[in-house]
Amino acid sequence: MIRWLHLGLIALMLPLAACFETEPLTQAATRGLLPATGPSSVQVLRDAVTVTGPAGYCVDVEATSESDIEAFVLLVRCRSTLRASPVLSATITGLESDGNPDSLRRLTTFLQSMPGRAQLSRSGDPSDVTVEAANFADGVIWLLIHDNGNPSAFDETYWRAILPVAGRIITLSVLAAADHPFERDSGLAILRNFVMRMRTQNAAQ
Repeated sequence: MIRWLHLGLIALMLPLAACFETEPLTQAATRGLLPATGPSSVQVLRDAVTVTGPAGYCVDVEATSESDIEAFVLLVRCRSTLRASPVLSATITGLESDGNPDSLRRLTTFLQSMPGRAQLSRSGDPSDVTVEAANFADGVIWLLIHDNGNPSAFDETYWRAILPVAGRIITLSVLAAADHPFERDSGLAILRNFVMRMRTQNAAQ
């Protein structure tokens, strides 16, 4: 019973994360997603979690927001590239992880159901979302999501990872520009690097 209660709490936090992400993503896209001049990392939720991306990514300070229970951090390339590079986002919830991988394994199955897709949807409508791939490996939920509710500047298909970091449940996303969608494998490679960097940076916390 306790395990299922914790699973329910994680699921309930996901729509809050989706809503929390939409406004800063839209605002950042409106500004044109210019190269960031911010730091390579930032600490959030009273320094509980350090957010950092792969090499070459910097924090977009204007698009970073935080409340008492969650934080959103956007990372973009530090320097201009010949074509639009994917942007990265991290949403950190106030929900603590129980450290039990079975909770996330069960959540992986739940997220492919209609109620689960409603949780992932930026609009709350499960019909907007198709989970194109979902698996649990290395303590992480790996999701390839198609969401019609993504801000228009971004491709509707994006990668998302859900995992515990520094005792918190976090979600990490890789979003491509609408006019420069990434290949499936390249997007996943960026997300894996993002996950590795986050784990390494927070290993001592």
